Amino acid sequence: MAKQTVIVDDLTGEPGARTRTLRFDGIEYEIDLTEASFADLRSALKPYLRAARAVSGAPESRRGSRRKAGAGPATGDSAAIRAWARANGVAVTDRGRVAPAVREVWLAAGAPR
Repeated sequence: MAKQTVIVDDLTGEPGARTRTLRFDGIEYEIDLTEASFADLRSALKPYLRAARAVSGAPESRRGSRRKAGAGPATGDSAAIRAWARANGVAVTDRGRVAPAVREVWLAAGAPR
């Protein structure tokens, strides 16, 4: 017998959510949100993210550990990051490495795809 796991939105109780990871004030949080709830969160944060400065280097780098290239959540698909950045008014280059500042804003938004 097959089993299926259904993730429900932590705010609305609707099925079809996915887990998002957020970092705020040095604390990492996980919340299950549908695309609609995540869009609401993104809209609420947009003025703050526009005014904020993206910091290249996660808190781990300040503690002296270095992340290997291509490892961990700071990587991600460059094409997806560029598409998200353009859709959200974040300046991004067409080619080459995605700037660390752009990647950090993407991560702060929950690394949406």
